[in-house]
Amino acid sequence: MKQKPLFILLSLLVLVSMVLAACSTPAEEPVVEEIVGEKIPLTLYYMPVTRFYYPSPKEIAEGMAADLAKAGFDVQLELAGDWPTYLGLRREGNLNGLYMLGWGGDNGDPDNFLNYFFGFGSADKIGDDPAAWVKAPEAREGWYANTDVAYKLYQAGINPNQAERQALYEEVEQMLHDDVARIWIAHNNTPLVFSSAVDGYVTQPVGADYFEGVTVEGSDTFVFGRGGDSVQLDPAVVTDGESFRVTGQVLEPLYQYEPGSTTPIPALAEECVANEDSTEWTCTLRQGVKFHDGTDFNADAVVFNYERWRFTDNANHYESQVFEYYEYMWGGFDDSSVIASVEKVDDFTVKFVLTDSLAPFLANLAMDMFAISSPAAIEAAGEDYGLPGTGAVGTGPFTYVEWVEGDHITIAANADYWGGAPGVSEVVFRVIADDSARFLALQAGDIQGLEQAVVEDLGAAEAADDLYVMTRPALNTGYLAFSYRIIEFQNPLVREAFAHAINRKGLIENFYGAYGEAATNFLPPLIWGHNDAVED
Repeated sequence: MKQKPLFILLSLLVLVSMVLAACSTPAEEPVVEEIVGEKIPLTLYYMPVTRFYYPSPKEIAEGMAADLAKAGFDVQLELAGDWPTYLGLRREGNLNGLYMLGWGGDNGDPDNFLNYFFGFGSADKIGDDPAAWVKAPEAREGWYANTDVAYKLYQAGINPNQAERQALYEEVEQMLHDDVARIWIAHNNTPLVFSSAVDGYVTQPVGADYFEGVTVEGSDTFVFGRGGDSVQLDPAVVTDGESFRVTGQVLEPLYQYEPGSTTPIPALAEECVANEDSTEWTCTLRQGVKFHDGTDFNADAVVFNYERWRFTDNANHYESQVFEYYEYMWGGFDDSSVIASVEKVDDFTVKFVLTDSLAPFLANLAMDMFAISSPAAIEAAGEDYGLPGTGAVGTGPFTYVEWVEGDHITIAANADYWGGAPGVSEVVFRVIADDSARFLALQAGDIQGLEQAVVEDLGAAEAADDLYVMTRPALNTGYLAFSYRIIEFQNPLVREAFAHAINRKGLIENFYGAYGEAATNFLPPLIWGHNDAVED
């Protein structure tokens, strides 16, 4: 957003100084003139890993802190543990200040961005009249809630008319902008750098990239460097891209996305056909497919997985596991879910019965988190399914081998994969937290690919004969969020003041380079529903 006169910010500091959780002492009836030159303490939590929406997160946080210092804040940067810990604190509402996070599209539908964050959850759906539902504040998103936004998202989700959905999403984007729900920072055309020996890597606009076509000249192993570890390998209970990067190679959903596209195409289902009002979908399953443990993929496996996710009293739906995506993409758990039932018609046919039509039904089916796991593996591992000792068991082109936490995950080619054997025998996901060290490892040949490098290293990669750069389209948004535990952040004028203090243009020039663009909406411009009329 454009820089505003400093007096606007300073006048708001009278409010902010009263209760900020990070303040050491309360201010005494200050006037604007007395605030000039003083610094009010505030905590800014930065991400412990590089993600495609936030390259160099610590350095970006330092840039934000410098901007806020000009507005009278003494910003304390805090690293709140490793990536799983950071996400856990966010989920519990315990990042008490400003915190950095972002989102990458899991499907090409606006519902995936907006409904997950701002739609009704299971606990909100009290009574049979959606117009009477109330969006309750939630810990996992800093306690922000807007019932009007949530209701419009509900209306958009059940509307089969795309033009009418477009209008609703554009209206929601304007409402979120006016309310300063978050400070939208940037969309990033994410650069990936590879050794010239690597061929066949497919970047996906949404979801996990496709590794099965990768070949490495002179090697049967592909080593991919990344800034942080996975959280879990059960895709149903995670929300982070580093987990999906691995699970997307091991497990498969009923549909997937066409390579390089957001178009859903059949995967474990050969086709899914809707009835006239799109409240029933009948899916014909692929036959002859085996899970990696040798058990059969069939209708029973599909019903098992969907019932595990949906029913909170299911024997395999553990209290320690949080099925966030299921709740928000399928409208809630138990009787709140838009999925009324998943029925076995025969061994290779299932029927989804919905309470309402759901416009992004196929797009949702194709999401990484709704990949089908082996029922036998889940029952054998119990609550530990997806952890390092057990890994994950799916039907995908690669099988789980080992996970050394904080160091690497290894997967091996599935020679019996129904889609054909992968191009390499082994893939290793190696954790190298430091951006510069990760790029040096690529130059030295210790790894053959990485996602996201600092601007200077990208320039070196573009100039090198033995490296090349690919980009993933900018279906992502990095943002700065407010914790409503700090009562002043419940005031949209205060949030607006903070938004005006952040120099996004400078952050993009310094840390994203030519690959980044300033964000005015949560929805990136590449996703329909983006509101071009929103102005800073």
